[in-house]
Amino acid sequence: MNVLPEGFNFKSREYTFICFCFALKSLLIKSAGAIGASLYLLLTPVLAAPKPILEELLSVNQTLGGRHVKYPAGKPEMRFFRATLPAGAKFPLHVHPSPVIVYVQEGTLTNVRLVDGQELRDVIPAGGGFLEGSPDEPHYVVNQGVEPVVLLVTFASVEGLPNLTRIKQ
Repeated sequence: MNVLPEGFNFKSREYTFICFCFALKSLLIKSAGAIGASLYLLLTPVLAAPKPILEELLSVNQTLGGRHVKYPAGKPEMRFFRATLPAGAKFPLHVHPSPVIVYVQEGTLTNVRLVDGQELRDVIPAGGGFLEGSPDEPHYVVNQGVEPVVLLVTFASVEGLPNLTRIKQ
């Protein structure tokens, strides 16, 4: 059974051109697919991998009273706390024997300290912070607002040293 039309010539230019176009089209489709797949495989890990975000929250070199802190001698020990002060809560008058960084995560904190015989106040909102650790600056912190205050507190201390020493009034 002959499926070719009568008079069809295999050597005709049209047939050669059609075969060439079909082969070229097939090659282009395969090449484009391979290139596309290669680009997808190469770029996907780069596009999908999230970049880390590093945000410095606080950098300080002196206390609110303008004093520099001293690091205690001994075996270093870092301590990290989250403290929550409900409305009206207070840490009583104290000093820190080692440097302390306080970051206010939520709420508004009032820091009251005694510097050269004067009582000084600072109000630190969420996103702010301060450095403590001078024995010459007794202080207390209080939540004078209606919402809880959440603090992130880091002590650069040494083994066996307390975080704070209360001052009797």
